[in-house]
Amino acid sequence: MLGKLMKYELKSTARTLIPLYIALLAFAIINKIFIGAGLADKLEGFGSIPFILSIFAYGCTMAAVFIVTFFVIIQRFYKNLLGDEGYLMNTLPVSTITNITSKLSIATFWNIVSGFVAILSIIIMAFNPGAFNYFFRELFRVLSEGCAQFGFQLYVVIIEIIIAILIGLVRSLTMIYASISIGHLFSKHRILSAFGAFIVLNLITAAISSAVGMAFSFSNFNIVFDNIESFYNIHMFLLFAILFDLVFFIAYFIITNYILKNKLNLE
Repeated sequence: MLGKLMKYELKSTARTLIPLYIALLAFAIINKIFIGAGLADKLEGFGSIPFILSIFAYGCTMAAVFIVTFFVIIQRFYKNLLGDEGYLMNTLPVSTITNITSKLSIATFWNIVSGFVAILSIIIMAFNPGAFNYFFRELFRVLSEGCAQFGFQLYVVIIEIIIAILIGLVRSLTMIYASISIGHLFSKHRILSAFGAFIVLNLITAAISSAVGMAFSFSNFNIVFDNIESFYNIHMFLLFAILFDLVFFIAYFIITNYILKNKLNLE
């Protein structure tokens, strides 16, 4: 059932986001044509207006990709589980955890896709065969030298960094869900209450993070940067970051699940 919910969620969100991603890549290609053909340097006066408008449209679309993705994520969770559609969703033979997981999975997917599309658009505009060949040649050289010096641990660190980023993303999304759920407990001004809950949760997270950091002493983490060859310290730093975000992710998920399961009020 989770797969069916994710498929439905993916289709519903794709109608809004896919055209936006296509538009961003289209403007990147148009700008590349202007830049690659040297038209950007030759255009003067009114003749430069098309290029200026194209650059402006690209910038606006780039901002829209992240803003719209963010609001679609919020809108889908709120409307589908806490709004009018909640009556239907809560009659389905699935658990609250399954409903939340389907939203969270697709939200994470679109955040990752948004990042890749944005990077791809920049690559299209900045593409230069010579520069890119040099970049990848140097990248492979650095990785080869790093692997020769540090061995398999280098790739372990890279994997840990990727995991830390993903866990951090999921933790941020569940904090948003928890904030919306807490705001829904109020009979009036639910959106304002959700915003207030988001600020409070952020402050709590920051306070605990600072307290834990002081407990372990920041000087211990300086070893990571002072002695980069000590992979043990790097592993500990990254594992600490992963564990920290994982604990908060679980806490926010539990809060969201509890409210939706036991305190849901669709009136």
